[in-house]
Amino acid sequence: MRGFRQLLCVLATFVVTTTTSAQTPPPEQREADHQALRALLIKSAAALNTRNLDSVAAELHPAFTVITVDNQKLVGLEALKNYYAGLFDGPQAIVRKFEARPVADELTRFIDDRTGVVYGLSDDRYEFKDGDTRTMKTRWSAVVVKEGDVWKLVNVHFSANVLDNPLLDAARDYTSKLALLAGGGGLVVGGLLMAWLRRRPRA
Repeated sequence: MRGFRQLLCVLATFVVTTTTSAQTPPPEQREADHQALRALLIKSAAALNTRNLDSVAAELHPAFTVITVDNQKLVGLEALKNYYAGLFDGPQAIVRKFEARPVADELTRFIDDRTGVVYGLSDDRYEFKDGDTRTMKTRWSAVVVKEGDVWKLVNVHFSANVLDNPLLDAARDYTSKLALLAGGGGLVVGGLLMAWLRRRPRA
């Protein structure tokens, strides 16, 4: 009886292993997927660098979510576009130009036949409206899902070192410059106003 049970266990293990292998191709057979994901990385970086986020709309999953480097959660393309517009054109905008240079640490890890996770680094270059330029090393991760023949981004997460963050330093410097300019402008206006009042004929 024990021998029969052991035989059943062996057969069950063989069936499970065979089924899993049939569903998930071995790594050497996924080169086409890796090529497609490399192209997706290049296209996504170009969309960020040219501010043409609509160019990757077809590669974003309906549940697409991004966690930004300043710890904001954005759901969907429109939320990302609004956030991006605020960086460059909003009333508090301080960035003139941005360039992302993402590189994957390793090949995408496939959880199953249609889902993958990838990690990487990016040397991001920021050009500020006052002419200052800073580079910040960012770590990122992404979850991708294959729908039909197209790999789509489901989630992207960016993070930066809070203890060594040149972007925050530049933002503080830029804010200080604006405060100094505003203060200097106030002194000039005040001086002109006082001179004008002195020259007014007394009643």
